[in-house]
Amino acid sequence: MGGQGNFSDPRIGLSISHTPDLVTPKLPALLAYQLSLRAPKPVQGTFNADAAERGKDVFRNAARCASCHQGPTMTDVLKNVFRDGRDTVPFLHDPASVGQDPAYAQRTATGQYRTTPLRGLQQHPPYFHDGSAPTLAAVVEHYVRLFGLNLTSGQKADLVEYLKSL
Repeated sequence: MGGQGNFSDPRIGLSISHTPDLVTPKLPALLAYQLSLRAPKPVQGTFNADAAERGKDVFRNAARCASCHQGPTMTDVLKNVFRDGRDTVPFLHDPASVGQDPAYAQRTATGQYRTTPLRGLQQHPPYFHDGSAPTLAAVVEHYVRLFGLNLTSGQKADLVEYLKSL
């Protein structure tokens, strides 16, 4: 592609346009490729399989995590993809809707956050875009508070085990 593409960032007053644009048309395929990469399996013994199985149900139902962390990619970033494969702009979230610092989001070109794919999650602490959650338990507590979830301590622990298993 040789860097021959269009780029605009109004925050810094930069707008570059090349004809032909050799980058922008390739971005949907690049995102699809990124999301298709398989995460390594979690190391045996690093999570409780029985608790993870219970946590999967908490993830899908009581905690409603699957409303954003969808399908095999565990993200809703492709929510705006049409059935024929054409895409629109990737689906993003306002900082307030995910309980994150808007100042951090303002450093991005969109001022918003994508739903992080959860595959291989246990191997990448700290969590959130700004690293503010040191553990998966802290992530769960954040969303319990934000969304007013009525999870028991057992459900929270099972949910953490499920997240470790991804």
